[in-house]
Amino acid sequence: MTMPKGWQKEQIISKKENFNKTNEQISSKNELTNSIITVDDKLTIQELIATYNIAVDNKNIDEWTNTWTDDGTWSTTFGEAKGKPELKNMIEQVTNEFASGKRHLSTNIIIEDAPNNMASVKSYLIVTEAKKTPEVVASGTYSDILKKNNSGSWKFYKRKLDIDLITESNK
Repeated sequence: MTMPKGWQKEQIISKKENFNKTNEQISSKNELTNSIITVDDKLTIQELIATYNIAVDNKNIDEWTNTWTDDGTWSTTFGEAKGKPELKNMIEQVTNEFASGKRHLSTNIIIEDAPNNMASVKSYLIVTEAKKTPEVVASGTYSDILKKNNSGSWKFYKRKLDIDLITESNK
């Protein structure tokens, strides 16, 4: 089959015009929200979530606490904590009572722009047994608000965990 003369050139020009329009729309959106989430920000946020999970698994309370703003709030099935001293106390309790010997995995992470150097993040949590027979022992969803500080670091400002499954062996 022969394509009409000039067809490929018209298609390339059309794609370039659509690309430029899309970039203009993104730029306008970022100006309206007064914030810009870059690909680097998204990678940094994903690493923050991984650091948070690995710190829990290794009972590294200081590293876990460092993933939070000074006035951060964590709402969970286990209670609520606000500020680093309360956060530290609550995570010590959680790691001793529930999280020992587990692996925390965050999946399906969706990061969206929010005003004032913030980001809104949604993700799933899957907790697996790591010391005994491997199995899923809990799952839930996180709803987060993160803040970017003046040095460009992202930290949890608000984190809400809704647990939807806890296996019998983990209760």
